[in-house]
Amino acid sequence: MELIDTHCHLEAAAFADDLDEVLGHALASGVTGIVAVGVSPADFGDQCRAMAQARGAGLSAWGAFGTHPWWSDRVGVDEALAGLDRQWQSDEPPIAVGEIGLDFAQPTLDADGQNALFTAQLDWAAERDLPVILHERKSADRLLYWLRRHRHAGGVVHGFTGSQQQAEQFIEQGFYLGVGGAITHPGAHRMHRMMRELSLDSLVLETDAPNQPGHAHRGERNLPGYLPENLASLAELRGMEADELLEHLNRNTRRLFKDRLGYNAADSNNRTEPT
Repeated sequence: MELIDTHCHLEAAAFADDLDEVLGHALASGVTGIVAVGVSPADFGDQCRAMAQARGAGLSAWGAFGTHPWWSDRVGVDEALAGLDRQWQSDEPPIAVGEIGLDFAQPTLDADGQNALFTAQLDWAAERDLPVILHERKSADRLLYWLRRHRHAGGVVHGFTGSQQQAEQFIEQGFYLGVGGAITHPGAHRMHRMMRELSLDSLVLETDAPNQPGHAHRGERNLPGYLPENLASLAELRGMEADELLEHLNRNTRRLFKDRLGYNAADSNNRTEPT
């Protein structure tokens, strides 16, 4: 059965010296596919090379491309959209736009600049019927404000830190919530309550590797091969067998990416174009 990490930064410096070993560990852990998520046009080339390396290791790999809000003071709207345009015309077109969003926990980042960058990329994605992968930190209400006022094709809220009420509002907007390593922490009581009570149709699995490690790996870099630990924690919370839960989550993942995972990305030379 497929086990897909919907959010991983394969091109990150933390993987520069041993990416082959990281990918081998993921494969040995049962992970079959990775959505590699971008942060800046300057890194899209490295991202594509890491995806090719993943396919060479036997994993499926797909690319989401976008400019992260942390780069909003270095990458302007025109540069961000030009990077997306180039990627769209390349041999590795995006299956989603991300990681994009708003981060109001970073006091040095200008809110107006973040808003402009986010809404421009949201509009670009909508024009191509692409889902978006949202970064949300102390910004759920403002993200919801923009989503209600802009046409969009849905997406996923990655690393969600808001309230259950906000989560339900994102779901109403056609968004999924990414379930990462935070669910494995014993003290994450609010998160556990949300994960028990939210509709199962609204959840997908992620790691955010090399960031946000789970409880068993505190102080270490996160790995895509730790994804089964997130699945096990969610299955325990929901009172389900892991295989039964994964079957449901896989359906969600395919809906999230609008069946663009339907081709065999492990064989990029012979794939059919996504519909």
